[in-house]
Amino acid sequence: MLRKYNLGNTFEAFLLLFIILQPILDLLTSFCIIVLKINTTAGIIARLFVMVLGILYLFLQAREAKNRRYFLYILGLGIVLFIGLINNKIVKSPILLGEEVKLVAKTMYTFVMLGCYILVFRALKRKNELARNVQRSIMCATLIINAVMFISIITSTDYNSYDYVKLGSRGWFFAANELGTILAISFPVVLLYSIEHTKRMKDVYYWIPSLLSVFSLFAVGTKVGFGAIIVTLGAAIVMVFVQAILHRDQKSVLLLNGMIAVIMLAGVAVYTPFSPITKNTSMHETLLAEQVKQQEQEHQNKPKENQAAEEPPQGQVGDLVFSGRELFQNVQKAQFHKAPVLQKLFGMGYGGNFKKEPKLIERDFHDLFYSFGFIGFLLIMIPFAYYGIKLLLAVVTRFKEVFTVKYVLLAVGLVLAFGIAFMAGHVLTAPAVSIYLVLLWAYLLVSLGIE
Repeated sequence: MLRKYNLGNTFEAFLLLFIILQPILDLLTSFCIIVLKINTTAGIIARLFVMVLGILYLFLQAREAKNRRYFLYILGLGIVLFIGLINNKIVKSPILLGEEVKLVAKTMYTFVMLGCYILVFRALKRKNELARNVQRSIMCATLIINAVMFISIITSTDYNSYDYVKLGSRGWFFAANELGTILAISFPVVLLYSIEHTKRMKDVYYWIPSLLSVFSLFAVGTKVGFGAIIVTLGAAIVMVFVQAILHRDQKSVLLLNGMIAVIMLAGVAVYTPFSPITKNTSMHETLLAEQVKQQEQEHQNKPKENQAAEEPPQGQVGDLVFSGRELFQNVQKAQFHKAPVLQKLFGMGYGGNFKKEPKLIERDFHDLFYSFGFIGFLLIMIPFAYYGIKLLLAVVTRFKEVFTVKYVLLAVGLVLAFGIAFMAGHVLTAPAVSIYLVLLWAYLLVSLGIE
């Protein structure tokens, strides 16, 4: 029988491999849905299996007092979400029980894997192998994604990002939104890898992965991808030059990387007017202008007493940013207001108390609140609040150590992830995406020693 130590080491090695396998699982998911026309995909099954192994791993590691909190949190969260599930099974009609169970599992996945990767990265840190293994694993995963994007586009075998007039490519992957978010969250790590490995002019080839990531982010054609390029490159340029001033012994290397980043950003600026995101934004604005004009005409054609009772047409800026998600939010808000007390405490589950078809808001924090109620949402927010406070304290008390290219880029990745989760969704409730958030989160915490 394997000793616990050997079993733990084996699972830790597997979790590093699991990072590299992410795009393979996503391709299998795409194959199952698009080609085989089945919803229960290999990706879902594999991730569920790893989550179960992760819970077992956290249970075994809980024998040590310092690791116990991770398992206890997962146990508490699981109990609360299960109570909500049982309550909805009793009071909610209609109900899609399979979707309810999947939502609970997807939500649990983020926090199970966070606990697992914190423990794995802690073990790597003790061996002085943390940065090398984590960055290399994320790099391999993104290189696979970028290779698929490049090959599928040049061979014209890629799928469109949208089912209607907008432009963009999702390669051979299934969901453009998830693909764009994955590339956005991982881009700061790819850029960090390029910067840390470029020591002299002959090392400039280390910037090829960053260039490929920019290519893929543009190709997807989403606002998320374009925003990630600008924010990440902008932060990198500022921090490289700041660090060059603060650390003069690294000045020549940092200035070299800074100039490469500036050239890349200039190239982005030149290409942007011809990119899919610019054309998509223009089409969206035209469509919104036509809708507002039609609403105004309908409003003017109604009697004056009815005009006064109506709300004015929706603003274009809000619709452009949130793509109509506020409408679904208002629906669930009204349902939540009418819901029984237990549903207010433990949530309305998948899609709220719908009558015909369920519809998620697709803004993760809003979906989590209405799905799991006050108690469930409060429990979900504990890690964000706890580690957020610890990170702020680290910045205040160890400013010079933290205010570097490495930590700022990791923080940018987290800000992008949480920002996308808040505005566009498909992060915390999408295991294919949340794993990248977990990796950056765990890497930053363990690197700073505040896990």
